[in-house]
This record gives sequence, C-alpha cells and structure tokens, in this order.
Amino acid sequence: MKKVILVILLLAFLSPMAGAEGVKLGAGVFGGLNIPIVQQDQGSGTAFGVRGKLHFSSFFGAEPNIVFGKWGDPGEVDGFELGISGSSVTSFGVDLVLGGMPGTVGFKPFVFAGLGMYSIKNDDTDYDESKFGFDGGLGVAIGLSPIIDIETRGTLFLAGMEGGLSKKAVMITAGINYYFGSDY
Repeated sequence: MKKVILVILLLAFLSPMAGAEGVKLGAGVFGGLNIPIVQQDQGSGTAFGVRGKLHFSSFFGAEPNIVFGKWGDPGEVDGFELGISGSSVTSFGVDLVLGGMPGTVGFKPFVFAGLGMYSIKNDDTDYDESKFGFDGGLGVAIGLSPIIDIETRGTLFLAGMEGGLSKKAVMITAGINYYFGSDY
C-alpha cells in the first residue's frame, strides 16, 4: 500500500509540470535480463516494466517507473542443491535523465540515476523486505520518428536490507517509447 501511495504522490507532484512550455511527455515499456550480483542464493532472471517520460529540455528529464522482476533459481551452491526458487523483485522509483533528446530522430545516448522503493520477496524462505535503494546506468535510444524511440539500457541497482546487507543486480533491458503530442 505504501508503494501505491508513493507512486500516486509522485505522479501528482509531476503532473502540473506537464503543462509547462517545452515539457515533452511520453511513456515506455521494456523487458530484459535481471542479473543478481554477489548473491549465491539467486540466479539470473527476467525483468519488465513501464516508465513515464517527462523531459523538461532536450537534455534533462525525469522518469517515474515501475519494474517487475524475478531472479532465477540458484541451483547448486558449493556442491549443495538449495532447493529454493528465485526471489521476486518489484520497484517503484524515479530516475533523473541527462541526454536522450526526445522528439528527435537518430542516435541518442543518455545517463540516468535515481532512487526507489525495492520490495524483495521469496516464498520458499519467507523473506519479504522493502527498502529504499538507488539505481543508475547508461543507455542509448534510437529515434525512429519524432514520436517513437527504441532504446536499450544497462541499470545497476543497490537496495539496502536488514543487518547492513544489500541486494545488488544489473538489469539489461530493451524497450520502446512513445511521445505524446504533435509539437515535436
């Protein structure tokens, strides 16, 4: 419930900016690989999600996002079969983006960083924890037209957990973005 309230408040905060001169609005969907780092109790899995795109200029924007992921089964660790399934990972957050130039055709690199609420759950081990975390990475979009981009990005995320531990992963995703309006 806290996550839904966080997303609603975030969208309520950002929506008045949509009417500002020069703001470009869009939405995107994506999917790809979700690769845990330094976690022997998880294997590689999948991720998919949606993101809003609010670009205040050609080089600066914000992207509220929701990501649904699953890590794979760990299999055998140090000669022992763990017999557990991979954890599910859900995150709600906002990334700040530099670059990407929405509404243009061609090659558009960008960098991004943000924060979000990460929920990691595993039914086999009764692990269920939600904490704030950070993410960042690099990407490239290719503008096929002024309103449609395809993109790929690599994202590193770090979510703090109980006992001073953290969960880390890399997501490699590809997706498509659509920009609203005809003023591009």
